[in-house]
Amino acid sequence: AAEGTRRGRGSGFVMGDARGDDRDRRRRRSRSRGRDGDDRDGRDKESSRSRARTRSKKIEGDGKRGASRSRSKERRKGGGRDRERDKDRRRRRGRSDSREKKRRRRRRRSSSSSSSSSSSSSSSSSSSSSDARRRRKDASNDGKTREETRAKLLATVTALDAKVGDIPGTKHSPHPTDPIGSSLVDDGKAGYIVSADGSHMTFFGGRGGSEGAGFGLKGTVGGDAADAVREEARDKRGMNAAMVDALLLHNKVKWRDETKPARRVHIGNVNPTATAEEFARVLETRIRTLYPQAVPWHYPLDKKGLVDERRAPGTRVIEHLYLNDKGFGFLETTALEDVPAILALNGVRVNGSATRFRRPKDYDPDANPLVRDGSYRNVFDGVFTKVLSDKVADSPTKVFVGGVHPRALTKLDLLEIVSSFGALTAFRCDEDGVGRCVDGRAWMEYEEGESVAAKAIAGLNGYQMRGKPLVAALATPRAQVSKERGAPRRYTYEVPPTVEPLLKPPQRVLALSNVLVRGGAMEDRAAATEDTLAECAGFGNVLSTHVPLDGGADQGAEQGAEGLEEELDTLFVEFARVETATIAAHALHRREYDGRVVECRFFPLTEYQRMFGKGFPPRTVEEKQAAALKMMDFLAGTAGSGTGRLAA
Repeated sequence: AAEGTRRGRGSGFVMGDARGDDRDRRRRRSRSRGRDGDDRDGRDKESSRSRARTRSKKIEGDGKRGASRSRSKERRKGGGRDRERDKDRRRRRGRSDSREKKRRRRRRRSSSSSSSSSSSSSSSSSSSSSDARRRRKDASNDGKTREETRAKLLATVTALDAKVGDIPGTKHSPHPTDPIGSSLVDDGKAGYIVSADGSHMTFFGGRGGSEGAGFGLKGTVGGDAADAVREEARDKRGMNAAMVDALLLHNKVKWRDETKPARRVHIGNVNPTATAEEFARVLETRIRTLYPQAVPWHYPLDKKGLVDERRAPGTRVIEHLYLNDKGFGFLETTALEDVPAILALNGVRVNGSATRFRRPKDYDPDANPLVRDGSYRNVFDGVFTKVLSDKVADSPTKVFVGGVHPRALTKLDLLEIVSSFGALTAFRCDEDGVGRCVDGRAWMEYEEGESVAAKAIAGLNGYQMRGKPLVAALATPRAQVSKERGAPRRYTYEVPPTVEPLLKPPQRVLALSNVLVRGGAMEDRAAATEDTLAECAGFGNVLSTHVPLDGGADQGAEQGAEGLEEELDTLFVEFARVETATIAAHALHRREYDGRVVECRFFPLTEYQRMFGKGFPPRTVEEKQAAALKMMDFLAGTAGSGTGRLAA
């Protein structure tokens, strides 16, 4: 009875379970038939997906009832479609489960934060104060760790920079401790570069991390720029030492690239056999031994005037130097203030050649930081005059150069011209506010003395500069130089009397003195006149000449002409052009003829015509007849023979 009762009560459940079992059995049977059908018909995965997409589109077009009917029909057709439907269900179920997990995780976080909010609010003030104390303690006690971090950072950046910037063969060398006889590179081997045109270029100087040493160099504009960066970083909060060093390194590279055109110097007239290492050694040794006071930021001096090695920063004047085998090159100085020291060495001899230094053609003064802040003129004069003095003492080898167009050349332009013969120890010219020579006159003293001075005078005298010839001579040939140490010396800047006639305005007429000898034989005077006229004809067309008669009245001279007695031993020559007369004057002045020094000066044309009747039209009948006969002979081509008049 109990069993029956139990079965009676649960009969509904039993029937329901049976119906569910039958449903599952039919579903499994349909799935197996679908799998067999898929295998038999060869349907692949892609085809089933395409049918599913088509079915979904069809279902979307119908209503809910039609969709359910189509699903039931499709479900009865085969189990393959049911398998795709089950996959879609599992995907949706997985997505819903993941969303549910995220919701639970957020609820747990919010509950934990809300539970701890009360305790955290009570201890916020104490924790902030303890954190501040902890930070101060770490800043004071972790100095060693910070230094190690900064060192690692700098080492890494330097290694990367050196890896990128180095050229194979470059030698990184420390500053030389002994400039005499020591090499500026480690093993004495200079690197070389082969250019596109086949020429070779030797170079000196480290690349990569060693570049930009002028940034932070005390006593220079680069040092002021580094101090400004440090001050700016000190005002910012949260900047530690490693970050400041990284900021300085960034500004160092930026400063190096921006100031590179202002630190470059062109080198000319280089001996092709000279290498960059030899060239750099000569210049660096010269500055270090002779002019260390010009660059105290590299070579500080002690009380005795010697270089103090303990305070020396270890930098050098020349950072890079490149020489081409075609006779030119470039160098880059470490600091902007080093450029005047290099320019002052114009004419220094390296391997027998007098080298020339000048600014490159692409140099832009407005991009120079010294020009922008207005300190360029003071810095240039301060460094330049310490290498090349602007006080030229009187000596037998003191040279004067004049005849330059006023304000046509700068001091550096004129220095480049006169230093092509050799290095100078002193140079002076009056200049205006922009560095141009005011009156076109200069005084100088050559390093090698009399031999170079004589060669410079011979080369500069008569040199055409913008259509005007230069005048060069010894300024004080009779000066006495005392050999006693500390003896006072004189400094005079006057035009030598021997060249004053050539500095006057040029004329077409030249007056040559000491060619004719007063009271000499007529044959000697005629021979001297013939030789002089032949010499003058070699310079250009000569229009007329005049030789005063010695011992009687001058036939061609006007009666009562003043100053005629003073010109009895002077030969006058009239040229067709002023330029020809100027060239002849510079060539004939101070030349020796038969043991006599010829003096040449410009003579006014109007005075020449008035005194000797040159260039005036005929006034009397006899003069007109003589002029007509002379013109007839000239037109007939037989001037002077007399036959032209008969033919005419």
